[in-house]
Amino acid sequence: MRRALAVVVVLGVLAVAGTSASAANPNASCNGILVSSLAGQPGVVGDLTREFHAQFKEAGIPPGFFDVAGAQEHAGSVEGCLSP
Repeated sequence: MRRALAVVVVLGVLAVAGTSASAANPNASCNGILVSSLAGQPGVVGDLTREFHAQFKEAGIPPGFFDVAGAQEHAGSVEGCLSP
């Protein structure tokens, strides 16, 4: 359920942000891939991080859950990182 919540939040944000969904290195963690897909959009990563943490806190999920999960995933693409 927690991964599904993270995927829904990230997909919604990426859809709104209109990113190109590309990454500098497909061997990067999902955190790196998702952050690089938002490059060129000043302030977006900070805003999203605050939003994720607020939504996870409201859902009773420990702080940093999304960060840790994304740092341990190496799916190779934005799509791979966001697929359930």
